[in-house]
Amino acid sequence: MKKLLVLMMVLTITMSLAACGGSNDTPSQVEKTEFTEEQIALAEDFLSMAEEFDAIADKVNASPELLANEELVTAMNELADEIIKLDEYFESPETLTPEVMGALTVTIEVGRLFIAEASEILDEIGQ
Repeated sequence: MKKLLVLMMVLTITMSLAACGGSNDTPSQVEKTEFTEEQIALAEDFLSMAEEFDAIADKVNASPELLANEELVTAMNELADEIIKLDEYFESPETLTPEVMGALTVTIEVGRLFIAEASEILDEIGQ
């Protein structure tokens, strides 16, 4: 359980770093553009990771034992909130700067590591 919480904290920190990136362009300085193939692929990868996280959250929510762990529930809720915040970057191609895309890529990788570790732990405890 401690490894799971540590991974959750790492994921939260990584997501926070992604949220700090952004563009200083004002709307009048940015031309309307279409999403690039790279941006679409990143969005699909992010969506896939978010769905995998949701599956883990569903398993936690189905277990009274795990729901009794206040620290775990708080961390899971914070991670869910961060995923929702990061999702806002995909509303416009202008917000997906190379820096943000790099940070999001790292976030997705860390998210997948968390999901794999959480799945392993849930399997060990029979959830």
